[in-house]
Amino acid sequence: AGGHYTPRGLNCYEFLPPEVARERTIDYSAMVPNVRGAMTFGHPRLCEALCDASQGAGATVLRGVKDIRVTPGTPPTLAFSHDGRNHEVTPRLIVGADGRGSSVARQIDAKAEHDEDHHFIAGLLIDGAEAWPEDEFCVGAEGDIMFWVFPQGGGRARLYVSYGIEQKQRFAGADNARNFLNAYRLASLPFSDALANARPAGPCHGYANADSWVDHPLAPGVVLIGDAAGHNDPTLGQGMSNAFRDARLIVEALAASTDWTVSAFAPYVEERRERMRRLRFMARQYSIIWAEFSESA
Repeated sequence: AGGHYTPRGLNCYEFLPPEVARERTIDYSAMVPNVRGAMTFGHPRLCEALCDASQGAGATVLRGVKDIRVTPGTPPTLAFSHDGRNHEVTPRLIVGADGRGSSVARQIDAKAEHDEDHHFIAGLLIDGAEAWPEDEFCVGAEGDIMFWVFPQGGGRARLYVSYGIEQKQRFAGADNARNFLNAYRLASLPFSDALANARPAGPCHGYANADSWVDHPLAPGVVLIGDAAGHNDPTLGQGMSNAFRDARLIVEALAASTDWTVSAFAPYVEERRERMRRLRFMARQYSIIWAEFSESA
């Protein structure tokens, strides 16, 4: 999926000259054996790679499915429309992986809990950032923003900015991408002009940062994974890691027994509940330190 390793990471602060920040880069390839550092990639390419792999393994992949209706049971029922035709199937198991605001979660009455919104984050994919070192990612804070730089290779990078809850409209409107890039004209950031002058390669969206979690992402014949089962504050950047871990734990549960009832997924539910609790605690502290700019923070 075009995965790109960035073995070096640097932290930028407004009281630290950028050349000193680069001297203090951390070698992330030394942290986990046989892992070359942090990996970046584009989500659309990842989706395509997963779809291709699924079809290659014999799965049927349908795009443009509408009107999904899930009825828990043993077996459950899944109804949907595709290409103007209605379909209904009764599989042994339905895995709801339909992201934030999951309709599957609502239909199985899986209640999501939410933290209060405490800051916003906006992201933008850019091209033309060849000046930025391809083997370095960056996390920093200056003034009233926190910022991230994640190179993807070939002059492409993903940028993020966190900003105060009172600035909801900061990157709204017709000039949102240009305003976003102008926010990267920072004294603490190396190659800041190169990033600020880059070309937008996708939309610029801002959304509230707060945790969401489902303590019981299960119903007879149905299990939720990924953001459908609740998402961590994106400030920590654990969304894809959570989704892959969920998928692995479900596969292990299915492979361990022919009993695919609710009890088979109890270890998954327990592990995920504790994992999300720990991430939620960490994200709250990390956000206060890095991404919130009130006097109390």
